[in-house]
Amino acid sequence: MLKVVLQVLVSACLVVFVFRQLDFSQVKILAYHPRRAPLLVAAFVTFNLSKIASALRLNIYQRHAGVHLGEGENLRLYYAGMFLNLFLPGGIGGDAYKILVLHRSHAMPLRALITTTLADRVSGILVLLAIACLLMPMLALPWDAPAVIAVALASLGAVIAVFVAGHRWLVKLDPRGIAAVFGLGIGVQCLQLTCMGMLLAYLGAPAAHYLAYSFLFLVSSIAAVLPLSVGGLGIREATFLFGVGLFHLEPTFGVMASSGFFLTTVFSSLIGSLFLGHFSLRSPAARY
Repeated sequence: MLKVVLQVLVSACLVVFVFRQLDFSQVKILAYHPRRAPLLVAAFVTFNLSKIASALRLNIYQRHAGVHLGEGENLRLYYAGMFLNLFLPGGIGGDAYKILVLHRSHAMPLRALITTTLADRVSGILVLLAIACLLMPMLALPWDAPAVIAVALASLGAVIAVFVAGHRWLVKLDPRGIAAVFGLGIGVQCLQLTCMGMLLAYLGAPAAHYLAYSFLFLVSSIAAVLPLSVGGLGIREATFLFGVGLFHLEPTFGVMASSGFFLTTVFSSLIGSLFLGHFSLRSPAARY
């Protein structure tokens, strides 16, 4: 309970701090564009497509561990986990819920299921880092260009090496499985970047700045993984607020798009509430 209270306080403090740095007259102007509403719908659809791809990736790990779920059943469980991850931070949580459901329904060892969940999470972060490395040389960074390219390529090589070695020797996936989870991971992040682009377009951000905002979005996504706030709220916005100075960008676009991404996550996660009653945490022997 204390952890939840602290997370709520961190999110609240960060949101208040970030939005106090913005011009609210500009915020109101940027937030209201009825004619651009289809872009918000497109952002919502694109985000949920990324979640479908993410569920497909998780199911590859689960099948490798011996849990054979149909894609529809897996997707319903994934959305139920999304709902709990967002609305019960620090409690049972979505990941713990999915692990318990699969443990009870498939009699799978908890250790194997925890390892599978961690592998899925870590692979997602590694793909985030790989895409960030690819974007770095394209950005107008205030450093020597050849040095930036060298660091980006070296970092990209290291990330891919860790990804392949970890999956080959720790997870024990074959090359085909590694390619599948890596490809789906790229798809997940590209779809989420597209979602972010739709939100920026709705706000009217200059197209020339999309690349820099996308890079900051990747950085903020990595920061949001830290269990310091509710669903990453406040962490993403703060990352944009401090990061835009590096690229001399208008902070309002980035902060508002980040908040829009959080709201998109919230509304998408509500879908998971429809599936909570579909799954039971009781073992088969305990059911009547």
